[in-house]
Amino acid sequence: MSKKNKFHPLGLDRYDALTQATHMDLSCTIPGPAGNLEAVVNDSNSGSWVILCHPHPLYGGSMFDAVLDAVEQAVSPLHLSTLRFNFRGVGSSEGEHDHGNGEVNDLLSVVEWLHQAKSPSEVSVAGYSFGSVVASRGVANSSKFSRLVLIAPPTSAMALSDGITVPARVIVGDADPFVDLRQLREWHQAQKDVAIVTIPGADHFFGAQTLDLQSAASAIFREALHP
Repeated sequence: MSKKNKFHPLGLDRYDALTQATHMDLSCTIPGPAGNLEAVVNDSNSGSWVILCHPHPLYGGSMFDAVLDAVEQAVSPLHLSTLRFNFRGVGSSEGEHDHGNGEVNDLLSVVEWLHQAKSPSEVSVAGYSFGSVVASRGVANSSKFSRLVLIAPPTSAMALSDGITVPARVIVGDADPFVDLRQLREWHQAQKDVAIVTIPGADHFFGAQTLDLQSAASAIFREALHP
C-alpha cells in the first residue's frame, strides 16, 4: 500500500532496551515477540509520546517512510516525543512478516517497553496505511494508549478493529483508491469518539498535499494537548 522507500542509508547503533536515555534521535533495540525490533526514539522530555507505525512491509514500507517523516515534522514543534520502529522482518528487526497479526504483538511490545523505559504521561499511536490497521488492533487490545490516529487506512482491503474506546482521528484523501469511504464511515459510526478529516485531491501517498497532511496532523495533536 506504500510507495517503495529506501531504508535509511546510515547504520544504526543500538543500546540496551531499558536505557534511560533522553537525547534526541537515539537508535535502539526493543525486545519483541519474534526477536529484537529496530527503533528510533526522539525524546523531547515532555512526557507525551507518539508511536508511529509504518506502511506495508511487502510494498517497501519501513519506519523511514515519507508520510511518517511528514507527521513527525508536524508534531515536533508541539514538543511531543516520538518513537518509530520497524515491524518484524523489516530493516534490522528480527522475525518474518506476519500479515498484520504478529505485527500487533510487535506494537504491544513497543508500548510496554515505552512505559517501562520512559514512564510517559500519555501515549498516542499514529499509523499510516497498513500501520493504521495494526494501530487500531493494538489500541483495541491494550489500555496503554490514550489516542489513535489513522492515516489513509486501507479499508478496501483490511478491516479496522472495533471496540475503540479512546479518541480516534482519521486523515484520508478523497482521491485515495485504497480507502473505501463507505466502510470507513460505517466503522466511524460504530466507535465511541471518531472524527474524519478529508483532504481534497489527496491520494494514498499525499504527494502534493503533504502540507495539508501536516496541518491536519498538527491540528489533531494540538487538540489532544489543549482539549
